Amino acid sequence: METFVFTSDPAPPDAAATHSSALWRALLEATADAVLVVGARGLVLVTNPAFNRLFGLQGPASIPEGLSFGELCERLGEAFADTPQFLAHAAELHGQEGAVAGEWWTMTDGRTLEADVLPVVVEGRRIEQLWLWRDVTERARLRAGPGHSHAPEANLSYLDELTGLYNRRGFLHFARAQLDGAALARRPMLLIFVDLDALKEINDRLGHAAGDQALVDTGTVLKSTFRERDIVARLGGDEFVVLVTDSSAVREADLLARLSGRLGALNARAGREFQLALSIGVAAFDPGSPESLEELLSEADSRMYLDKRRRKDAAAN
Repeated sequence: METFVFTSDPAPPDAAATHSSALWRALLEATADAVLVVGARGLVLVTNPAFNRLFGLQGPASIPEGLSFGELCERLGEAFADTPQFLAHAAELHGQEGAVAGEWWTMTDGRTLEADVLPVVVEGRRIEQLWLWRDVTERARLRAGPGHSHAPEANLSYLDELTGLYNRRGFLHFARAQLDGAALARRPMLLIFVDLDALKEINDRLGHAAGDQALVDTGTVLKSTFRERDIVARLGGDEFVVLVTDSSAVREADLLARLSGRLGALNARAGREFQLALSIGVAAFDPGSPESLEELLSEADSRMYLDKRRRKDAAAN
């Protein structure tokens, strides 16, 4: 079914409401995320084409008007590897008032799906619930490692061979998908650009093996600082980037303090031949005024160079 399912009766629109409705429909059409909206009475109000494609709900299998959330879950249940667990956990998530991000589900066909569950709140009351689904099978295989399930070479091409992080190609692929979902779900994010300082000096003084270890250590610090659902990558050379996929419950200052603490702990280890230092720039993704991934990268990169210049000036004085 390549149409939207709306089962609620809309109020007579004014110009602003008509514009908002048109924008909402355009976002539903454009996003790669599968979208499900459940009303306050537990009825399915909206699905988008991506939802129907993801779950194979085409033709006679499409969602009829007036279907309840529970009935929809019963229809979808056999697609999940552990049907009873899916039914129980989906009902639990439906009953929650708050947001839940990054739920992973294993499907009978071997895919891994990720879901975000978000409340739609008006005047302090949840009137609807938004479910965003996406296929993260490639990320799941990469996370498990190249020796797991014989991950195809196409998946390995998303990885940086030295650090085991995503490479530039992998970051762009997965980050763009996150931006699509974040704009629709009005989910804020942070993009953190990280540059390893003085890599050339480490290479020149101690050799390229030490330089490689500095890059590996940087990747280890970043992975230990951020959550598993955040996207951590080495763009190339001494440049790294992190996409914090939901910053609604974290503060930028707290994240940077945690990163500084992990870096300090590494540098304090006995017997290290060199110290790591990082220059950092942060750009915030505002879902109310979304920017492209390229714009966020450019903004964070510029702020990283300002940080690097400040650090050099401070060291000179």
